[in-house]
Amino acid sequence: MGSLFTTAGGTELTGITSGTAFLDFMAGTITLPDGTVSNMNKNLNDLGLNQCNSIAIWCSDADATYQVGSAISLSDHQLSHVVNNYGFSTVNITIPANSTPDATNQIFFMASTDGWLGYSFPRISHQRGQVDGTSTAVNTTILSKHVGAYNQFLITTQNTGGGANSIDVQIEFSEDGVTWFPDAGYTTAVTVVPTAGTNFNAFASEVEHHFYRVRVEDTVGGNHSTFSIFYNFVNDRGSAFL
Repeated sequence: MGSLFTTAGGTELTGITSGTAFLDFMAGTITLPDGTVSNMNKNLNDLGLNQCNSIAIWCSDADATYQVGSAISLSDHQLSHVVNNYGFSTVNITIPANSTPDATNQIFFMASTDGWLGYSFPRISHQRGQVDGTSTAVNTTILSKHVGAYNQFLITTQNTGGGANSIDVQIEFSEDGVTWFPDAGYTTAVTVVPTAGTNFNAFASEVEHHFYRVRVEDTVGGNHSTFSIFYNFVNDRGSAFL
């Protein structure tokens, strides 16, 4: 029976910037694009082995590319991949700069020394997170995400100021990440008041545009308010098997 390799706590890695993450199974280390190094739950050196033989990888951005040993999977709009019966000791995961804020990417992996991964990789996955800020007199992009490969997008913007100041919220979509259009219901900004119980705007869409972003500004210039954006992007299409 083979051994399974994942993060030290068995959880996904979050808050990752764009760039290349490096998985070294010989040493059992994970080096993130910002240089942060953490340990896996085990390593091949301690086991007296020199390679793993299967792996499943999930990355929150479907445009990420993967180099497993000397084999590479191009950007193919899949969130997760499973590779069986292939020997390797290193993996590179390159994440494009598709997100605002940049450090909102996530990765999860499970590798095995067996040729067939003895782990049922989940068909349903999602990325969720929270971005906090303070409105200004300038219409500003607070959250922007590449949502290709997800099929439901949930975004809730809450006015957390608790005072007298409202905020204006716009949600826009894009197919190329450059040219943006207001989503239905947001052709004019939606005002979110600070009154408890009505101090939020909830957006849910199953129209599968390639990019979504949230823009916030003062309702009255100079009257600022704090806010939080909660997002959840859901995928239930499964994995690509290589």
